[in-house]
Amino acid sequence: MRLSEQLKSLAKGINPVTGEYLDESSGANNPKAIRLLFSLAEEIARSEDSENVGSVPAKLSDEEKREQNIAKGKPGRSHFRWDQDEKEKLVTMFQNGASIEHLASELERSKLAVAVQLHKKSLITDEQYQRYGGRI
Repeated sequence: MRLSEQLKSLAKGINPVTGEYLDESSGANNPKAIRLLFSLAEEIARSEDSENVGSVPAKLSDEEKREQNIAKGKPGRSHFRWDQDEKEKLVTMFQNGASIEHLASELERSKLAVAVQLHKKSLITDEQYQRYGGRI
């Protein structure tokens, strides 16, 4: 039960846990306390409702992000961090003659993302980097 609902129950003279009516001598049965409880319940209800508006969606798993990228027409690993093993694989494959297009396909990255990594390692020229959309 939400906090606002619990406060409304108290304001109505009902124990929110047991559902039983409160004793008439309970402080919650005082008219001032009742008004205060209703006011707090309304204020908290507004806060609870606003927390749900625009709330942060649940964090997606890597596989869910990959599937979402593919559904949007992007490479599967678009916007994923490059880990060290992946960078080493990129360099090795490039030094063995793989093209940027092949590397992008193989690593599920955009051609620009591959060019950025190769340019950082000084494996391609500024002109090659710019050809794939890189900016210097």
